[in-house]
Amino acid sequence: MGVEIPLFPLSVVLFPHMPLPLHIFEERYRQMMRDCEEQGTSFGVVAIREGVEAMGPATPHPVGTLAQLRKVEKLEDGRYNLLVVGASRFRIVGVSTRRPYLVGEVEYLQDTDGGEGATAELARQVGTAFRAYAGTLRQLAGQDPAGIELPDDPELLSYLVAATLQVEIARKQELLEMDGAGDRLRGCLALLRREAVLLDQMLARRDAPTGAFSPN
Repeated sequence: MGVEIPLFPLSVVLFPHMPLPLHIFEERYRQMMRDCEEQGTSFGVVAIREGVEAMGPATPHPVGTLAQLRKVEKLEDGRYNLLVVGASRFRIVGVSTRRPYLVGEVEYLQDTDGGEGATAELARQVGTAFRAYAGTLRQLAGQDPAGIELPDDPELLSYLVAATLQVEIARKQELLEMDGAGDRLRGCLALLRREAVLLDQMLARRDAPTGAFSPN
């Protein structure tokens, strides 16, 4: 038997432990916030699979993340500025439209344990690949290199890298739906290797001499 929570469909994937600033302006979500305040509860953030983020219907992906309210600023006109942090992942098992906003019956998910040695080695590889990825992004932006401190915990590292990667929402959603740090780290590593090739190509085109061209 699941529990019921309000659902907030967005064009973003919220990962556990990761912060997300939100601006609540639609009346249906203002009502959601008033209900949450009255009941002392929070809501779940779900990435949109079909539909639009504002002023229209949206079908969410089946797995989302509970939003833990860290800062709540209620504006005079009824809008809200929020800072939330991802808490537990959940799977939607049923949806109700009895409120102006979606209400989901959800079951909370837990990460499965993996082999510690293999996961630790994956975390090392992901850390190395992510530092190179971040360095190339800074190089493309004309910024100086910067040292990056990464968490030692493989689960936290997997969520941090997944949240920071500049890839399609569908790829991020796939990472969110994985039930273990090992699988998520492998998914992150595959994406980092894909992105490294694309970024290297971008650097090569940027640094190519004027007048150079590719036969393709």
